[in-house]
Amino acid sequence: MDQDEAAADQRAIVLALDGETHTLGNTLRDIMWSHPHIELASYTQEHPSVNEIILRCQTNAAIPAEQGVVEALHIAKAILSHMGNTMAEAAQKWEAQHGGAGGQQHQQQQQQQHDEAAAMDADS
Repeated sequence: MDQDEAAADQRAIVLALDGETHTLGNTLRDIMWSHPHIELASYTQEHPSVNEIILRCQTNAAIPAEQGVVEALHIAKAILSHMGNTMAEAAQKWEAQHGGAGGQQHQQQQQQQHDEAAAMDADS
C-alpha cells in the first residue's frame, strides 16, 4: 500500500456506537458538518428498538477521519458542560430569589402526587 492509498483509507471511518440513539447521532453529525475539513457526516439508526447508531465521517484528507470524530466529541463535551453549568447557575439563582424551600416544596408535591397515584393503583 503506497502513501496515497493509506491517506485515502484514513479519510473515511464508519463506527457502530452501541447504546446510543438519535440524541448523540444528531449532535455529532451537526458538529462534524461545521468542521472545515469534514466533507461528509451522517448517521443511521437501523431500527428504533436497537440502541445503536452507525456514524460515518469523511474528510478532505487534511486530517484523518478518526481525528474529525474525536474533535467533534470534544466539542460536544464542551457544549454539554457549558449547558450543564449554565443550568446549575440558573437553578441556584432561582432558588436564591424564591427561597430554597420552593424547589423542595415542588419535589414534595410531586412525590405526594406519585404516592397518591400509586395508592389508587393498588386499590384498583
